[in-house]
Amino acid sequence: MKTYVLKLDETQEEAVLAIVKTLKIEFEIYSDADEDVALTIAMEEGKKYGRLSDKETSSFLENLGK
Repeated sequence: MKTYVLKLDETQEEAVLAIVKTLKIEFEIYSDADEDVALTIAMEEGKKYGRLSDKETSSFLENLGK
C-alpha cells in the first residue's frame, strides 16, 4: 500500500475523484485538520517496512565506500 498527499483545487479534485471511482481505487479523503493524523499514520506504517536490523545496519556501514 502507498500513501499519497495531494493538494488539489476543485477542478482537479473532481477529475481525480472521477478517475479513482472509475478504476475502483480505495481511497480516503482527509481534511486539513486531519492532515497531521494522516501523516502520523503514514509515518507509523513506514516504521514497519524498510528498516534494517542492527546487524544489517552494521554490515551496510562496514561496506559503505568499498
